[in-house]
Amino acid sequence: MSDIKDKDRPNILIVMTEHQQGRTVDPDCPCRMPNVKKRIAGEGLRFELGYTPNALCSPARASFFTGLYPSVHGMYNNYHSMPVIHGGLFPGVKLFSENLKKAGYNLSYIGKWHVSGEKGPVDYGWSVPKSQTPWDGGPLGFPKPGSRLRRYREPRKDLKRYAIVRRNCWPDYVIYGTRLGKPEDMVDFKRGKIAAEEIRRLSKKSEPWVIYVGLTEIHDPYIVVEPYASMYDPEDVPLPENYYDTLEDKPAIYKRMRRQLWDQLSEEQIREAIAYYWGLCTMNDDAVGMLLDALEDAGVEDNTLVLFTSDHGDQVGSHGLFLKGVMPFEESYRIPMAVRWPNVIKRGSTCSEFVTLCDFAPTFCEIANAEPLNPCHGRSLLSIFEGSVPEDWPKSFYGQFLGTEYYYTQRIIRDHQYKYVFNAFDFDELYDLCNDPYEMKNLAFDLEYEDVKKRLIEEMWRWAEKTDDIIFNAYPSVALVPYGPQGVKKTSGMNPK
Repeated sequence: MSDIKDKDRPNILIVMTEHQQGRTVDPDCPCRMPNVKKRIAGEGLRFELGYTPNALCSPARASFFTGLYPSVHGMYNNYHSMPVIHGGLFPGVKLFSENLKKAGYNLSYIGKWHVSGEKGPVDYGWSVPKSQTPWDGGPLGFPKPGSRLRRYREPRKDLKRYAIVRRNCWPDYVIYGTRLGKPEDMVDFKRGKIAAEEIRRLSKKSEPWVIYVGLTEIHDPYIVVEPYASMYDPEDVPLPENYYDTLEDKPAIYKRMRRQLWDQLSEEQIREAIAYYWGLCTMNDDAVGMLLDALEDAGVEDNTLVLFTSDHGDQVGSHGLFLKGVMPFEESYRIPMAVRWPNVIKRGSTCSEFVTLCDFAPTFCEIANAEPLNPCHGRSLLSIFEGSVPEDWPKSFYGQFLGTEYYYTQRIIRDHQYKYVFNAFDFDELYDLCNDPYEMKNLAFDLEYEDVKKRLIEEMWRWAEKTDDIIFNAYPSVALVPYGPQGVKKTSGMNPK
C-alpha cells in the first residue's frame, strides 16, 4: 500500500491509441498533436524512452493491464489469429482493474479491448457503457476453421482516394485513403463523445474513477476523412532517414516483406502514406481534446491523472516497411508516453529512463492505495512522477516477440517430380527431385520454373483449406506465400481425399 491517503487518490484517465510511433509526439516532429504535446506533456511529463514490451496488440495490451511480460501473462500473440498459442491469460493472472475496484474506484471501459478471447472487461471489474464496434468492450471469440481467407482491407465504396498494394491471388491491400464523411462519423470521435459523457457522469459521484479509452483508427489502413486527409502536404513530408536501407545485413524476412509488398509504392506514395498517418494522429488528438475539455467542464482536472500512450508503433515506411510484428525497429517498439498529474508532476518535465507499458499497472495500484499486483515485472512510476529516479531503475529495455501464427514454420508440397517449400521466415525452396534427388539446387527464384512453383502453391492452398490451416491469414505482414488462394480451383489431379 502507498502513503497516499484515500481522500487524495486521483481519478485516472487512460487514453491508449494503436499503431502510434513514439516519434509522433516528439517536440520536433511535424505531426501536429497540440492536445497531447501541450496540454498533457507540456503540462506534465513526457517519457523520451517509452516502450512496448511486444509489438503486437494483444500481448502489449495484456502487459499494460497486468504489469507482466507476455511470457508470464500468457498472451503470446493476437488472440483472434488462428491458431492462437494462448487464447487468454494464464490462470491466476490479475489485472490492475480488479485491485482498483476492490479499493473503491468506479471503472468505465470505452473502446478496444483485445486483451483476451475468453474474457472481457466486465470480468475484470470494468463497466462498459456502450460499444461502437465488435472490438469494443469484450472478447471477439475465436476464428472458425477455414475463416481466415477473407477480403482484407480492399477498396471500399466510401473511399475517393487511395493507394493499393497488389498481391498475387491475395486480396488487394489499401494502405491509405480518403474516406467520405465527416469527422463525427469516425469511430474514435464517437468513442471520445461517450468517454466525455462518462467523465461528467462519474465526476458527480463521491468515489474516484478510472476511465479507459481505447482509440483504434491510427491502425492500418491509414484511412481518414477531411480535413485530416489533406492536412499534410506530401511534398513537405520527408522520407524516413532509414528508408533507403538495403536490408542486406538484416534477416531475409524483412527483405521478403519489402520485395513482395512495399517496393510497389513509389517515394511519392510513401510520403502520402506518412501524411495520411499523421492526419489520423491529429484526428485522434482532437478526440483527446474532447476528453481534456470534459475534465475541465466537470471541475476535476486538478485531481485527475491523465495518461496518453499506445499499444505499439508502426514502421510507416521506415526501412521501407509498414505495419508491425516481427520487425524489431524503434518505429515499432518506441511509443508515445505522456502523463499529466497537476500538483504532483512538474510541468514540462521529461524522463530519459527506460519505461514500458508494464510499469503502469503497479503505478495505478500504488496511487490508488490498492493491493499491489504479485507477481509484477513493472515498477511503480510514482517516485519518477515526484521528480526522483530510483537508483536501481532498469538501465536497459527488454522486448519479447513470441511469434504470430506461422512464423518459423514450413509448408511442404511435392508431386512426383517437384517439391516446393514455403518458408514463412526466409527464402522459399523448389527442387526438381528427378534431376536433383539430393536437393542441392534451389530453383525457387528461377523464372523458368515460375509456372511449376505456382502450380504447387495452388495445390498447397487446396490442402490448407482441407486441413483448416493457418496460412489463410491475409494480413500483409504474414501473408507471404508468393501466390494467394484466390481463384484456386477446388480440385486437381492431386486433390487431397
